[in-house]
This record gives sequence, C-alpha cells and structure tokens, in this order.
Amino acid sequence: MTFGLYKWPQGRVVRYLAAGVLLSFVGFAAYKMYAWQGDWVPEPLASAHVGDLKLSVGVLGGIGIALLGSVLSYLVVFANAKVGEYLIAVEGELRKVYWPKMKPWFARQTELWGSTYVVIAVVVVLSLFIYVADLGLKYTVGEIFK
Repeated sequence: MTFGLYKWPQGRVVRYLAAGVLLSFVGFAAYKMYAWQGDWVPEPLASAHVGDLKLSVGVLGGIGIALLGSVLSYLVVFANAKVGEYLIAVEGELRKVYWPKMKPWFARQTELWGSTYVVIAVVVVLSLFIYVADLGLKYTVGEIFK
C-alpha cells in the first residue's frame, strides 16, 4: 500500500462521501473518549500538566483517536487499491441511474411528485395490511391459548 492517491480523479465524489462517513464515526469516537472519565486510571496518571493546561486521559485519548482515525480513513478511502476500485465502480453505476426530473422546482406536475404519491400510497396500504394481519393473529393466538 502506498500513501499516494490511487487513480485520483476517478470516483472523487463517492470517495469524499465515504471519507466523510468514516470521519464522522472517528469524530464521534474521539468525542466519546474526550467526554469519558477514566475511573480506572490511578490519580497520578489520570492527568498531566503542561504549563496551565491539564491533559487528562480523555483528552489525550480523544486526540489520539482523532489522529489515528484520520490517517486510517485516508489510507482506506484514498490510498487502498481495492477500495478505490470499488468506489470508482460505485460512482460509475450511480451515473447510470435514472433520476426523476424535478424542474420546475416543487411543481406538482413533475415525476418526483408522482413517485412520491406512489410511495406514500404503498406505505399506507402495506401498513393497513400489516395492522389487520396483526389483529387477526392476535385474536387467533388468544383464542388458541385461552
């Protein structure tokens, strides 16, 4: 594995999105480490003082997780050949997808509104079917195990 960008201009959008997702997880883990109180750490080791700055286990751990996670995210998303090829293929497939027309914006005659109505109708019909089936099964099981 090299540290250089693998086939850089290809798959740029999907790589940015994948890196953003990974970095959001890294940021969450770093924050949780920062906010965590290390009760198991002995008091002399619990914090270090650098001048007036107090560095606790949570602060140092959060910084460490952020740095390590950022480097690993870069290596996985941008420098790894297998992941790079996969993300390039994903972007290629997304370019083939037919996206419904939205112009004029928010007009009720667009394909997007028609698709939205179909989705809402299917969700309502399936919800009613599941509700009725659940009531029927509840009654049937209640009669059997009475």
